[in-house]
Amino acid sequence: MRYTLTRWFLSLPGSWLLRMSGQPQMTASGGRVFDPAGQFVVVNALKQGIFALDDTKSAAELRAIWKNQMKPFEKRPLRGIHRQDRTINVEGGSITVAEFRPKAVQPGGPAVVYFHGGGYSSMGIDSCRSLCEYFAKELNAKVYAVGYRLAPEYPYPTQLNDANMALDWVRANASELEIDTERISVAGDSAGGNLTAVLCLKRRDNGEWLPKAQLMVYPFIDYTFSHPSIEELGDGHIITKTHLEWFKSNLLQDESLEKDPYVSPLFAPNLSGLPPAIVITAGFDLLRDEAKAYADRLSADGVVTQYKEFMTEGHGFMYADTTASVRAANASIVAMFKPLL
Repeated sequence: MRYTLTRWFLSLPGSWLLRMSGQPQMTASGGRVFDPAGQFVVVNALKQGIFALDDTKSAAELRAIWKNQMKPFEKRPLRGIHRQDRTINVEGGSITVAEFRPKAVQPGGPAVVYFHGGGYSSMGIDSCRSLCEYFAKELNAKVYAVGYRLAPEYPYPTQLNDANMALDWVRANASELEIDTERISVAGDSAGGNLTAVLCLKRRDNGEWLPKAQLMVYPFIDYTFSHPSIEELGDGHIITKTHLEWFKSNLLQDESLEKDPYVSPLFAPNLSGLPPAIVITAGFDLLRDEAKAYADRLSADGVVTQYKEFMTEGHGFMYADTTASVRAANASIVAMFKPLL
């Protein structure tokens, strides 16, 4: 009911929503104009302190606070999608991989291994549940969400190792999972987009089997945070430059790692031989320019690459599907990804 009411409210005329947001229309370089419904959501989230950083809290405490803040926005499980959690062994422990299976999916079809966002310090499978359900339904594919371990308790390269072992597990168990061994792709948003990129890069360098395709949505690409959009959009949004610095300090025990290609794939000397790629950015995302630079590098190095910027949206927009523009954006992303599976 709350989701339905929110969708109705955010369908009101943009001029009304802007007036109720209490702020003038937000704009960015290049003539970008923030979607009024999205602006209303962001402004009100900031007023409520959603995802606010508190130096007096530990990462674990902030995770719990942020998870609680998101409860009112949780959607009911999508009908026709079955979830099954599995525990797999990884180096130094175990993680959960959740399968999201459409009711009508046929044996021997494609699969997507999905890595959630959260700056490597927060979130988990439950945070991306509704998105994975949506992908499973619209792609008619099995989606495997990976509950990789989080920093700072588990610093780099734990997340990359967990992702690699999860991908290997899905492929090794393809027969039991009833998926096509050669039609396994990888995808992720934000930090999960970074994980998608560096996983493909490292597997290429190690001469290992590569996913069929890769989808990166508003990904972290350059941990030096040196691109113009970082300064332009680094404040006044839900994810800020301060957040990025906090994420990096949790993830990297040695700051010199920020230029390691398996942390910041933009520093890889060559990107040739990687799987076909889709790179998605948002006009009001501080990571916009580095992701665009990565898409350009991929294309220049001969990787079949599709790039699309959703100019009216901000970081994390895929989850805010109470707005018409986000629903249209998500449908467009699916339409780009599905032919590659």
